[in-house]
Amino acid sequence: MIEDFLDHVLAGGTTEVEEAVRKAAAAEIMPRFRQLAAHEIVEKNGPHDLVTVADRAAEAHLTASLTALLPGSVVVGEEAVHADPEVYAALRGDAPVWIVDPVDGTRQFVRGEPDFCTLVALALRGELLASWTF
Repeated sequence: MIEDFLDHVLAGGTTEVEEAVRKAAAAEIMPRFRQLAAHEIVEKNGPHDLVTVADRAAEAHLTASLTALLPGSVVVGEEAVHADPEVYAALRGDAPVWIVDPVDGTRQFVRGEPDFCTLVALALRGELLASWTF
């Protein structure tokens, strides 16, 4: 299964992943851009390390859609790792791993600046196979 999916991706068939990322951004991130209330922003490890409802919702959206694209895969997302550092262990496993930063540049997102993106990568046994930036 992973071999077929990778062959498809490496042959330029990335549209399904791109569409999943675009849908997550459209549904969970962009409606909240410049619309966040104070209670929707939380400090993780200090004032420069923030998480928003958009980060969490987009990561959940991407987790569902990406694992549906590649059954048996798992997600190592920034917010899941913050909640439970043991999530990192998936990177050493045999399952394909989607590495997700749902809102890279959360501080800029919070300030209403357009300097943020969504990052997704696919790895297998510690080797990066593909990545997407939106």
